[in-house]
Amino acid sequence: MAEAAAMTLGLKVTDVSGQKAVRAGAVPLSSTIGELVQGLLAKMGLARNDAAGRPLQYYARLEREGRHLNGSEFVGDSLQDDDELTLTPNIEAGGW
Repeated sequence: MAEAAAMTLGLKVTDVSGQKAVRAGAVPLSSTIGELVQGLLAKMGLARNDAAGRPLQYYARLEREGRHLNGSEFVGDSLQDDDELTLTPNIEAGGW
């Protein structure tokens, strides 16, 4: 059991408004940030499309480093236990 715990970590995650917050426990170190974000969207009930029906792409901002994580980064390479992430949608202004 301790070996499985060593292969995961726990995170605190909020949306950009701060209205929705979850604790993501047992996140596998081998998963990518992109996989993590997709799983969190469902868990947090965040919109997958904008008001016009266009798909939204979300990014994870690592508060400890003040940077957005790349979707291809691995959780085990980028995150530490109890890190705080903020999910932010990519909003394109003035799109036609």
